Amino acid sequence: MLRITPKEQDAKLTLSLEGKLAGPWVAELAKAWSEWQGRVQPRDAVIDLRLVSFVDEAGRELLAQLHGEGCALLGSGCYVGPLVDSIIQGRETGAAPLRWCWMAALGLAAAGVVAAAGETPAPAPVPVPALSLTLNQALRTALDQNPEIHRSLLAIAQSQENRREAASSLMPSLEADATGQRTRPNLDVAFGSPVPAYLNIPVYNWGFVGIEASVPLFDLSLWNRWKAAKSGEQTAQTKAREVREQITALVVGQYLRAQRATEAVKAAQSRVDLAQALEQLAEDQQKNGLGTRLDTLRAQVQLRNDEQTLIQAGTQLQTARFGLVRLLNLDPATRVEVADSLAAPILPQFTFQEAYQTGLNQRPELASLDAREQTQLNLKDAARSLRIPTVVASATYGSTGLESSTWTSTYTINLGVRVPLFTAGRISAQTARAQEELSSIQEERRGLKAQVGQEIQVAQAELGAEHNEVEVASQAVDLASEALQQARHRFEAGVSNNIEVIQAQDELARATDNKINALYRLNQSRADLARAMGQLEPLFAR
Repeated sequence: MLRITPKEQDAKLTLSLEGKLAGPWVAELAKAWSEWQGRVQPRDAVIDLRLVSFVDEAGRELLAQLHGEGCALLGSGCYVGPLVDSIIQGRETGAAPLRWCWMAALGLAAAGVVAAAGETPAPAPVPVPALSLTLNQALRTALDQNPEIHRSLLAIAQSQENRREAASSLMPSLEADATGQRTRPNLDVAFGSPVPAYLNIPVYNWGFVGIEASVPLFDLSLWNRWKAAKSGEQTAQTKAREVREQITALVVGQYLRAQRATEAVKAAQSRVDLAQALEQLAEDQQKNGLGTRLDTLRAQVQLRNDEQTLIQAGTQLQTARFGLVRLLNLDPATRVEVADSLAAPILPQFTFQEAYQTGLNQRPELASLDAREQTQLNLKDAARSLRIPTVVASATYGSTGLESSTWTSTYTINLGVRVPLFTAGRISAQTARAQEELSSIQEERRGLKAQVGQEIQVAQAELGAEHNEVEVASQAVDLASEALQQARHRFEAGVSNNIEVIQAQDELARATDNKINALYRLNQSRADLARAMGQLEPLFAR
């Protein structure tokens, strides 16, 4: 699915995309742009693709068209970044760049052979053993090492300290006090007129040593602020769950892309092996007079095309591995391989109402909104409680006396009531701010509930479609394999040329790619449904 969030500021428009720009969602982006096109100039619009995970060919053509009209494109990451750069620079992605890389590699290899004749070859580098990870192991590694997870844990620790600080305001406080003072009184000032000299008090020293305790007996504002801090701790915990769910979704998606790339490399290598065998067969047929030079050329061209496809698949696999290493926060030099193969998963059986209710109960975003709402309710009550009188008790016990006399124990007990009479609008401003935040949370909850319903509906629809597509693609692979076998037998018998063989090779390659892509989309749809229901981590990290 695709989420489009428009943001208009200072006559400039930013369309933030999140999800997959593929299939019907390409039309949604075109529709959204047509709605905003009359309100802003194309040069003042930005398409933000930093949260996009996949772009199909139709989506790329639309982005190129929007950029041609003047829209700016913003992208990052190992997948979207090169795609945006290719659109901006006006070049193609895929085969063309890889052809030049292949030719450059051949040139470097030839240069190395020439140079090797005049100098001693350097020792071969020691291969670094690959780290083979299952999906469960990859998730556990990411949830243990990802920096975003660690930051969420630090936020929980900070919220716990805030709660402890708020609780300390409700507890008694105890202070020790020691005072020493030298005093020279002036009775003339004290009485307002000169006094006889014999009445003057000489300079004297005095001191006090004791302790002072105070405790709020009745203060609803402090109590509600402590409850707000406690709710803030729950908010931090739900935010941590939300971060874990996001990291889990990223790791699962990247692992599935690595699985798809691995299967694509295996399929491409199988095609190269088959093309080499058919090339040898064409050469043998030509030598025996059963084939022509044209048949051999066709087989050689097919072999070169399959070798190019293998290069592209290998590059996509490396890119997927690099992204997985980044998500797991491993050393960039680490070689990662996926241990799980791409296969059809066991599909969950949920009605929409069951899945939707589970999503409302399990989604961490909704739990975070509930905790934030409770925090604002407590802050609102705390602001209102400032109008209520507060009662504070305090006591002092100590010893005081002159320097030259015996010290005497003293104590003081105070009970005070404080009544706010005028606060210059501070209380009403705090109450209004809390109410505005509550209204914002309610609107955000409404939008999130609608989003959960849509995500579940889309995921269930895609899950059913991809399940059927996998079955059809598997049948197509079986039929294409049989067709290739028959065409090969006809060519071996000299009944026909190898045009039928080449066509059968292409059909088998297309059917194999369709099956791999269908399996990938099926697994991704299953992950999308689990995330929409708030059960992504329990499903894959168990």
